[in-house]
Amino acid sequence: MPGKHVHFADPGLDTPSPSWTISSLPSSTGPITPPQAAGIALPSVAGPCYVHPVLAPSLNIQLDFDVSLPSSAATIRDPKLSQYALTQPATGPALPYLEIIIPSLPWRLIIYNNAERGGVVTVSDVLAGIYANLRTGVTGPEFNGVSEEARAGITKAYTQRCTRGATSDAAAKQLKKGVKRIDFLQGRNTFQGLTPTKLPHVWVMDTSA
Repeated sequence: MPGKHVHFADPGLDTPSPSWTISSLPSSTGPITPPQAAGIALPSVAGPCYVHPVLAPSLNIQLDFDVSLPSSAATIRDPKLSQYALTQPATGPALPYLEIIIPSLPWRLIIYNNAERGGVVTVSDVLAGIYANLRTGVTGPEFNGVSEEARAGITKAYTQRCTRGATSDAAAKQLKKGVKRIDFLQGRNTFQGLTPTKLPHVWVMDTSA
């Protein structure tokens, strides 16, 4: 069984970065109010909320971002959209926090401005928050909570991630660190943009192999 060959995180050691926090998806399909964001008022949004062009899904997506790598490795394809775009608000109107859903993962990601809690979320905050979240260790119950088929795919991704281009000693060290949330993507690590939902602060992240 795959579960006999993988390691898991100690749930007591999972300490989120100040720029993001995680909450499990609720059983209800209705919207949730993240406890970390409960005291932050969202601005009134009369019309649609737009995502920054760098984060928008497109046949010619503007961002090269392998979500298994640090956000500093992400590059913007269009020279007209300079690296200064990373410091611009992630959405219009700008929002104090965003909530990102990844369909293949049983967690939601809440992203705040990394510099100051009262600021607005920037493109850079989104990229850094996605990476940090996906580096979080997975517990045994989280791993066992998915289907057997999914566990097999996750285990394969975990093994490939830890052994790719590594010496036997380095691979052994990585394997001991256990399954991470990035492995739940099963190799679909290429960012393909954020699509809107009915709520202005909630977005769905698409990825591909």
